[in-house]
Amino acid sequence: MPIHQLQPSFAGGEISPSLHGRVDSAAYGSWVKTARNFYVHPQGGASNRPGTLFMGEAKEAGKACRVIPFVLSEEEAYVLEMGEHYLRVYTSGGQLFAADGSPYEIETPYEAYDVGYLNYTQYDQTLFLTHPQYPPKQLTRVDRGSFVFADVPIKYGPFMLANEDEKKQLRASQYQETQESVGVSATLTFLPVIYPNLSVLAYFNGFLFFVGPNFGFDIGLMVSDFNKYFAAQGLMAYNLGGLIKIVSPQDTGGDWNGSQLVINYQYGLGGVPQVSVVQTLSGGSNKGQQIPVGENQYQLESDFDCFKPGHVGGRFSLSHKVESQYASGTLGYEQTSSFIKTGGDWKLRTTGEWTGQVVVEASEDLGETWEKIKYLSRTAGDQNFNTFGQLEAGANMYCLRIRALGITGELGYELQADAFWQEGVVLVSDFVNERKVIVQVERPFGLEEWTSEWAEGSFSPASGYPSCVFFYQDRLGLASTRAEAQTVWFSKTGAYADFGHARGTLEDSDSISVNLSGKKLNAIHSVAVSNKLLVFTAGSEWTISSTGALTPYNIQIQQQSERGASRTAPVMVGNKALYVQARGGVLRDFYYDYNSASYTSNDLTLYAKHLFFNREIREVCYQQEPDNLLWCVLDDGRLLTLTYLVEQNVCAWTHHETQGSFRSVCSIPNRGYDEVWFAVERGGKYFIERLVQRLASKEPEDQLFLDCAVSRKSETAFSEMTGLSHLEGMEVGALADGSPLAGLTVKDGKITLPRPMTCVHAGLSYEAELQTLPAEFERADGTVQDRRRRLVSVTVKMLDSRGGKVGTESGRMDEIIQRSTENFNTPIALKTGDYVLTLSGAHSLVPSVVFKQTEPLPVTLLAFISRVV
Repeated sequence: MPIHQLQPSFAGGEISPSLHGRVDSAAYGSWVKTARNFYVHPQGGASNRPGTLFMGEAKEAGKACRVIPFVLSEEEAYVLEMGEHYLRVYTSGGQLFAADGSPYEIETPYEAYDVGYLNYTQYDQTLFLTHPQYPPKQLTRVDRGSFVFADVPIKYGPFMLANEDEKKQLRASQYQETQESVGVSATLTFLPVIYPNLSVLAYFNGFLFFVGPNFGFDIGLMVSDFNKYFAAQGLMAYNLGGLIKIVSPQDTGGDWNGSQLVINYQYGLGGVPQVSVVQTLSGGSNKGQQIPVGENQYQLESDFDCFKPGHVGGRFSLSHKVESQYASGTLGYEQTSSFIKTGGDWKLRTTGEWTGQVVVEASEDLGETWEKIKYLSRTAGDQNFNTFGQLEAGANMYCLRIRALGITGELGYELQADAFWQEGVVLVSDFVNERKVIVQVERPFGLEEWTSEWAEGSFSPASGYPSCVFFYQDRLGLASTRAEAQTVWFSKTGAYADFGHARGTLEDSDSISVNLSGKKLNAIHSVAVSNKLLVFTAGSEWTISSTGALTPYNIQIQQQSERGASRTAPVMVGNKALYVQARGGVLRDFYYDYNSASYTSNDLTLYAKHLFFNREIREVCYQQEPDNLLWCVLDDGRLLTLTYLVEQNVCAWTHHETQGSFRSVCSIPNRGYDEVWFAVERGGKYFIERLVQRLASKEPEDQLFLDCAVSRKSETAFSEMTGLSHLEGMEVGALADGSPLAGLTVKDGKITLPRPMTCVHAGLSYEAELQTLPAEFERADGTVQDRRRRLVSVTVKMLDSRGGKVGTESGRMDEIIQRSTENFNTPIALKTGDYVLTLSGAHSLVPSVVFKQTEPLPVTLLAFISRVV
């Protein structure tokens, strides 16, 4: 007598083969063996994923690109295509074009391999982007469909720890003659990664110079081959006990800045690269560059070898003690006094018999421009003035003077200011030699004298630039440079580009710099913003918070755990941060658990380890509506989906395939649902595609379950489908007036239909498959897991579905028959119901139900009822 086995849910998702024997688990009845091109609903059902619309072809064929969201509202949301030295803009309706009909495009500094490492955050109408090799950038939406890309105008810092060696001094002063720079080698030093099961191909500036053995990495041989090809150009590579160092010629070092060493790791010499590592030479400067004298040109000198070409673009601060200033004299008619320097406070006493007006003037740019700050007026018989004032509090140095405005008589004056410390800030514009650079004055320095009170800026080509960006409590936050990998910087409150501080006592709104003092040097890889700031490093997890508003005095830093994170940006799902663990193959959640009064974390990939074996998660995005889905792109181009609804204990993985490789993913909101966008590589080209809304309509002709597809709907029937030039020469499928078509080849950018149609979707076909685990039930004499049994029939519960085939792993696949009262030439409507099929599988130890959808039509599976003998 057959046993009727019910699988009422697929909420466990696809599980690893290592769990196939866990029939004792309460979740066994919701697991599946395979879920390909399906995703799981939070309610337990499973649907085949919808297709993707072709939105545009990336600008550069064969070069990586990425999609990044830029959201202003549900009515105005953009997707940015970031590629090599450009960005393009898309909306839900299509690509943005300029007035001349060409794609709207903005120039950027990023190389193709850089875009995958961009970190970004948005504040209001500005998108901030960071990369460890480039100054922070911002993309500002100035009008609907109009954008401006520029550097973040950072000023007044931040700085590294101040110099503590009194013998090392700097001074800034004007210079009066042309400077000539020396040459400095561009260099590269790195520790290569070795994958024992992968072979290595190495390129320098695009030239293949090294083909390694079948397995492993022979560093000595690679260094030898490099020198064989490039020593004649003055380049030299060294093997320093496993470290690789490359040095360019000294005189022409600047010419080699940006030269790239690319190392590809792959299975076999003809395989596809599994890992690609790019290293760049930097720090070089050419000999004999002439730096002319200009008006108000300043130089920064050191009494030791301090400077590098990489300091160009960076800052230095110099602090001097400015003694109390005093000026006195007499003024007549419209004369002006000499000026004094002040940190803000001043006193003025006038004497003599004079009438008229005088004005106190202040300058913040060493006397280039003056601003009137106080008027004094005297008539005959009035007393003279004995007054004082305080200029705007801050760190600026002011020049102060008084000016007569057509007075009569002779005015005596005494102008005085107290002593103060002045921190000047200079921006390096040119490299001269190890002891001299040319600078621009950002904040005036107090004296042109040597001082040991100085600090180097945190951001420069020599030290690196922030790799993380975020906003927290109305401050712009930046984190982790090459030189200060564990440091987080906060701007002034409400002044997102200002990293300065007040003179003397710090104010609550001043910028903040904090260092994570862990047991190991673990670089900060990513930051997530919740009620606390969640900071993920290479080896640990931290929180940064405060009691009340964040100030320099109440900041709290705590290490929470030691697992480590990859550089993949985390996403927030409710109050939980989902991040990729170090080494890239594990996705974890991270949240505060009130039961244990501590932060805790769960491995969300534990039950689906086979999907992540020897793989890394490169990008993650969250689609909240309609099904709480997390989309993950792996380094091999596969796409995974996690249905994550922790309050209902739903954590279900599935995987997706297409004719190509998924390379990037993001989501933007639309009315009623969230759109998911992809950058997909096919045949060396990159395509920007949008996942369509599933069942936006239940009419059979409106279903789109094809990839990289183009749709056309017309009141007049047409026999040719155009607009398919991006799929030239490929075989495509189509849904024409609600009926599937297959075996169509694109020629001259179009396909020919068998008869005129009015609604056609054409694109790349894909198959969806769901396979159950063997049924488990207990008999009086024990388990059936070691006994042969056979599936004789199955009932499939379906919702709003059409098509599909059912069978067993080794048996015949039978099509579900749904046509009932419809005419033969009309499309079948989407149907809900139970369908009973007789199966032809043989006796087996592991009998399972296999469902496949090979047509471009929707299916939603609610349950399987299997009859087993």
